[in-house]
Amino acid sequence: MHSATLDSSLYSTLDELMGWRFHVKHRQLNNIQKVMDQVSGQHHSLRKGSGMVFSEVRQYQPGDDIRHIDWRVSARTGKVHTKLFSEEHEKPILVISEQSPSLFFGSQVRLKSAQVLNLAAILGWTALQQGDAVGGLAFSPGHSAWIPPKRQQKTWLHWLQQAVKLQQGLQAPGKSQPHFWQQATTQLLKTVKPGSKLFLIGDLLSLNEATLNNLQHLRKHSDISAIHVYDALEKELPALGWLSLADGAFENPALTIDSSLSITRQHYREQFEQAGVQATQRFRQHGIPLTLISAQEAPLPALLKQQLLR
Repeated sequence: MHSATLDSSLYSTLDELMGWRFHVKHRQLNNIQKVMDQVSGQHHSLRKGSGMVFSEVRQYQPGDDIRHIDWRVSARTGKVHTKLFSEEHEKPILVISEQSPSLFFGSQVRLKSAQVLNLAAILGWTALQQGDAVGGLAFSPGHSAWIPPKRQQKTWLHWLQQAVKLQQGLQAPGKSQPHFWQQATTQLLKTVKPGSKLFLIGDLLSLNEATLNNLQHLRKHSDISAIHVYDALEKELPALGWLSLADGAFENPALTIDSSLSITRQHYREQFEQAGVQATQRFRQHGIPLTLISAQEAPLPALLKQQLLR
């Protein structure tokens, strides 16, 4: 696929990614914990109005707001207790995007690698226009760019420039390589400050245990949301007769199947759905919501549909 380096339509442009800032002026990032609650049906924190989070329950003292008395604890202990709330401090937004050969593929509309940067750009511009500090990590095989979060447009532009540069290094599709995320999350453990909000975007269905352990450590002091980008062809097989399916470029065909059979297409679809369910459950165990977005979807409506934006 040597012609890829000559075909500019395969790559994102900085102008395209900058253009998203005009589409998110009235949008906001949804609370990551709210996304998790919607996925798992759990409730992890109590909130009192905008910008306040539940801190602790202690014995009532004169002057405490009687509206915050915890009647359940009071009944259990025999003494009046009240809930205390503290101000929720601003959290820097970190966008973590993958640009690897497994994403350099697209059956229609755009490549997965381009969709990753579309989603990243939208999230970053949204965070910036709502007053948050924005930065993050972009990585590809053997290369990475860490941009510390700041409340400055030039900082986010620098991140986008580095991400586009990494994308332009991709020249052919390839196999999924979970160790790329292992290296990235190891780097994040050294650089992410407590109280950050992380958006992971890329090929996330087959992370190894080391990566999940890294995410578990990050999750102790940061909010994390994950987005897996897939191609429509990975989910639904067209009825085109006998097909040879290869796992990555320049590989021998891994499987030859008759796509004209409905049972074959059903089995193919079920395998994808099962992989998605398993990955979602693995992330959920660490308190991280995982959403799946197709490369063919319009990126802004997709983020709104998944309630990552509002």
